[in-house]
Amino acid sequence: MKSAAGAIHSTEARQGLPPLGGKLLVAYRCVWSMLALGALIALGSLYLEPAMDWGFVALRLAKGAVLLTVSWILLRRRQDDGVAALLSLALLIWTITSSFDLATGDLPTAVLLADRLRFLLFALALLLFPAGVWSPGWTWYVAVGSCAVFLLGVAEALGLPSRAFLPLAILCVLASLVAVVERYRQIAALAERQQVKWVMLGLIAGIMLILFARGAAALDPPMPTPLVIEIAFQLGIVAIAIGFLVSLLRYRLYDAEAVISRSATYALLTLSLVATFAGTESLIEMLGQRYLGSGIGNISAAMAAAVAAVLLTPLHGRITAWAERRFQRDLVDLREQLPELLAELSGISSPARIGQAVLPRIAGALRAERSALLVDGRVVGRTGIDARSAARLAKSGIPPHCVRPFDIDHRSNFPLRMPLRCPFGSQRGWLLLGPRPDASPYSRDDLETLESIGTPLRIALFAAREREKEDEGDRADRIMVRQKLDHLLARMAALETGRQDA
Repeated sequence: MKSAAGAIHSTEARQGLPPLGGKLLVAYRCVWSMLALGALIALGSLYLEPAMDWGFVALRLAKGAVLLTVSWILLRRRQDDGVAALLSLALLIWTITSSFDLATGDLPTAVLLADRLRFLLFALALLLFPAGVWSPGWTWYVAVGSCAVFLLGVAEALGLPSRAFLPLAILCVLASLVAVVERYRQIAALAERQQVKWVMLGLIAGIMLILFARGAAALDPPMPTPLVIEIAFQLGIVAIAIGFLVSLLRYRLYDAEAVISRSATYALLTLSLVATFAGTESLIEMLGQRYLGSGIGNISAAMAAAVAAVLLTPLHGRITAWAERRFQRDLVDLREQLPELLAELSGISSPARIGQAVLPRIAGALRAERSALLVDGRVVGRTGIDARSAARLAKSGIPPHCVRPFDIDHRSNFPLRMPLRCPFGSQRGWLLLGPRPDASPYSRDDLETLESIGTPLRIALFAAREREKEDEGDRADRIMVRQKLDHLLARMAALETGRQDA
């Protein structure tokens, strides 16, 4: 049976770009070297601009250093990856072209041509990201359209009287973004979904900053100051580059939700406070003019700032809760639902039953490859390890006593270990979590979630263990009573037999 059109099932089965090798790899390295040399020359020429403010020079040099570093890392770590090659070359060209002010008309033709080439490489990289396949199927038509727009831009740079390149290029980039979103919905592999999340985070943040800079620069007079506009523009480029770097290197992939959550929180909180300040100030000035007959000067600004300060804490709490529920649903569900599950299981289940019920949920929410739950020297739950490894862990792999909330050892098979203690401090068990698929450390949000579920987990496990001990004692007593009763009955039977014989 055929799957849904355009669905991505495996990178190997639907490889769109072949691995770079042989002469193609040599050509890529040569082009990369020439563009890197051009980027260094463009950055060095900033020192020769006597009219440019040193703040602008420092920003462009810092941005250029970041882009060069990202491009070099992609060359070294992913040199056989066609998508990484497209991005690496695009970033080098972007280092060159963003060292000039493209809003002005007096630019060398070579710079304009390079900017058109950067657009084409970037659009193709987006259409093929992350696995190098044309999916969904209509992305091929966007690629053809991007090539046509590139040729139009080349013609404009060479003197064609037209202004259609920029709006058409923006449409192609937007179509490429739609393709990335559609591909995210079709991807089944968790790692590739996390890759797309990082790229979308970098693209959204970068494009918003760049659009803010372009829109502010178009105002007459420009608002805010030119230095702030330059900071926003250069940070936008850096954000896009960092998003692609993290995604392609597959490092800290599983921190995407935490970063997105915090970014959304800060962005919405800033917009809310700015809107509150502006609206309150305008309202106070309007009321002052109406009832006092004149403006009230700086009082309106001070009162608006006071209102914004009062609203800061409740707004932060509400926005943080919304962002966590929207972007970190697994952790939120674990904090909210696991204590209820433990309360239901604690009175009727054994420690092994509790471990089987809760451990997969904990490991899944924190993206742990393996996990184990130990109580009183026994493994009562495990995921990702076999029975023999669990038995060996119970005998010799139990960590020593720990007085800290967490014992972190990245050299161990279980880098994150949370001790389970009784109320009076004696340690009776461990929650052991293995590494994440990308080998990145657990985040602060992960540790806070574990701390929040630690108490109900300990209560449920220890109560079940004590009940299990009581049941074991009762069972032993019943066996002993039955044995004594059988012995007594046997003696009575023997006496009865002896009396009959007599």
